[in-house]
Amino acid sequence: MQDRKVVFLLDNLAAGGAERVVLSLAGSFVAAGFPVDLLVCEPRGALRDAIPAGVELQVLDAASRPRGLLAAFAAARRGVDGGVAALLATLWAARKIPRSLRYIPALQRHLAARRPAVLFAALPKANVCAVLAAAGQAPGTAVFVGIQNALSVRAEQGRRGARGQQRHMLPLLRACYRQARGVVASSAGVAGDALELLELAPAAVHVVHNPVQLGPLDAAGDGPPHPWLAPGEPPVVLGIGRLVAQKNFPLLLRAFAAVRRERPARLLIVGGDPASADQQAHARALAGLARELGIEASVELVGYQPNPQDYLVRAAVFVLSSRHEGFGNVLVEALLAGCPIVSTDCPSGPAEILDGGKYGRLVPVDDSAAMAAAVLATLEAPPAAQQLQARGAAFAPARAADAYRRIFFGD
Repeated sequence: MQDRKVVFLLDNLAAGGAERVVLSLAGSFVAAGFPVDLLVCEPRGALRDAIPAGVELQVLDAASRPRGLLAAFAAARRGVDGGVAALLATLWAARKIPRSLRYIPALQRHLAARRPAVLFAALPKANVCAVLAAAGQAPGTAVFVGIQNALSVRAEQGRRGARGQQRHMLPLLRACYRQARGVVASSAGVAGDALELLELAPAAVHVVHNPVQLGPLDAAGDGPPHPWLAPGEPPVVLGIGRLVAQKNFPLLLRAFAAVRRERPARLLIVGGDPASADQQAHARALAGLARELGIEASVELVGYQPNPQDYLVRAAVFVLSSRHEGFGNVLVEALLAGCPIVSTDCPSGPAEILDGGKYGRLVPVDDSAAMAAAVLATLEAPPAAQQLQARGAAFAPARAADAYRRIFFGD
């Protein structure tokens, strides 16, 4: 047993908040002298080039169908309690076994060979894979799972029958998370939601705000990343995020249309995975809505950008329009950039980050009029950048890494 070895597990390296958190933690643990492995089920994703120095990346092999999947299923059932085993049998009969179970044999081989002290996963499918792989097969490895978003959203998707497997996934999460050594939630709101839905012991649930730091800025001589951000141009309203329904960019477009009726301004939306057909379809729908609202000349979707901080430091206001978040890493990035903020008061995270509205304006979810009014007020009287940056420093990676270390090792 390597007493201090930590293994982090991700589904893939997509440019999401959970993936960034894990990479930040892995880098911090390596810098502190811990041996670290980073395991991914699939190597795809925009963050493949962002793996910290000293972190060893390994890609797990998926069990092939059908014999390999049957072996993976059998491996998953060994060592878990009777309730989890029965649930897995039900899912197998219903042909609803998550794809992530295909990686259990490879993960078990890794745990047997490396014998880490801690295995930490941060997304639902990876969490299930981690718990089932370690149960009974790696008795010396403590498994911790992270929760980045409110599970009540997944429960609601299940009630609506969304994406078929969702209604089967929540019972599996409930059963597996109870077998983990601990659960780490990204915000107090997410923790409360998990306690209610999963009926966990309060002592097993920890709250650690996500580690966030601003990436290096482009050299001053390179100029702004977009011509609209040049000095003397109308103020730019900025949105950043994956092009998915959760982020509710149509709300931002409608609010911006109201802003545009009152004063000159422009809107840039940064984000969108070019490899995702769903996100590219969402981009086309947003462009169509901009035309419908008559603001297409003042709106541009610039796609995924590896350095969104270069936009944040030059924007007049950053707007988070989400229906729900687990934390909202990008809000901290905006604070660190000194960029004024307007955010929906969605569950969970924005109110905690902005201290109830002290460091940015909070508006109701799905209220375009309130959002437009908040943007106009912020453009008229922006807060001091130094005040925002001081707040952003409270979410420094070193603080989060220390909190995780205490949870993992009790010191």
